[in-house]
Amino acid sequence: MFSLLKDPKFRLLWIGQICSQFGDRLAQLILVGVAAERASGSAFTLASVMVFTSLPALVVAPVAGAYVDRWDRKRTMIACDLIRAVSVLALPWLASGPNRVPFYLDIFLLFAVGSFFLPARLALIPDLVPPAHLGQANALFNTSGMIGSAVIVLVGALLVEWAGVARSCWVDAAGYLASAAFIAPLAIRSAARRADGESARRIASEVWEGLRELWGHRETRRVIGLLGSLIAGAGASMVAGAVLVQTHLGSVTKDIGFLSLWFGVGMFAGTVAHGRWGTRHPKRAVLGAAFIGCAASLFLFMAAVVWLRSGAGACLAAGTLGTFVAPVGIVANTLVHEAHPERLHGRIFSGLGIVVNLSLIASMLAAGWLVEQGGRGLLLVAIAGAFLAAGLVLLLKSRSRRRFSDE
Repeated sequence: MFSLLKDPKFRLLWIGQICSQFGDRLAQLILVGVAAERASGSAFTLASVMVFTSLPALVVAPVAGAYVDRWDRKRTMIACDLIRAVSVLALPWLASGPNRVPFYLDIFLLFAVGSFFLPARLALIPDLVPPAHLGQANALFNTSGMIGSAVIVLVGALLVEWAGVARSCWVDAAGYLASAAFIAPLAIRSAARRADGESARRIASEVWEGLRELWGHRETRRVIGLLGSLIAGAGASMVAGAVLVQTHLGSVTKDIGFLSLWFGVGMFAGTVAHGRWGTRHPKRAVLGAAFIGCAASLFLFMAAVVWLRSGAGACLAAGTLGTFVAPVGIVANTLVHEAHPERLHGRIFSGLGIVVNLSLIASMLAAGWLVEQGGRGLLLVAIAGAFLAAGLVLLLKSRSRRRFSDE
């Protein structure tokens, strides 16, 4: 897999992706710092800022891929990096102004542009490697992205904590400019794929077709419910957990960085474990065990942060949570692949992305309001209880189905 890095063109794209990923993760941590500066300990302020990092994926991402196919992909990626560099430099200035609307619009622009960068990068890989090496190329990007993201979040969290928001924005802009610099020398032979006959109405029609296919299949509706529940719980836990960490462990982003690192390590471990052992078991049983594990991890997180005030214990809980979260996404994607024809997979996953991001946005806003009204810990306990109940139901249904098939 790593032998692909011997190809100069592929290596430039790979390094550029790491630089761009650094910019994205650091931008998220900068926004956590901005929220803390504006209203320290306010869950709703944090939630409202983070919503604008997810909103572009809900609004823009479903159609971004269609337009990327009409544009030159290399130029698209470079333009995205340049726009994001300027956008992130404007964040401190706009955050200090009396009118918050430009600040939120800038956040939306920053992450909306990223919705074009990712599909352009994914679509560019076949232009750089032969068909026989596509699997290794995607595996390299996914593996390095998973590990790199966890490390980048930690480095970015320490940077924001020690250097402050304004200086971090300059470093973030430099990351985006470095990404553009590595991508610029790429010599790509493929021309832009323009489809002048395809109108915006036609694109909207195709997106709607994917949504109808997604909702019309019984098994996929169950996947939507389970994945939506997990994402909703994750979004609410993210807001409540971040405020708990800032309140009880006494840092703005540093501890969040360490938690994200161990969550990423857990995700990697969960992915490997599922590939090694999880595929042997019924999917419903795997999902049940995963939800129960998520519940136990949230209870452990609560105990570590609120009662023990232990950063090490919180990191252990974050790693455990990542281990149990990973199989849910894998099983959900597999079920979708099995239930729908290949020609609709792109639109199906776009539709699934809409559901996921809508769940995330709604849950973060609801969590921000609920935490302001009551206790942060109570919300996490409620989420853990819901995960536990869902896991037990899934395990019981899996056992009853197995017993029925044996009879």
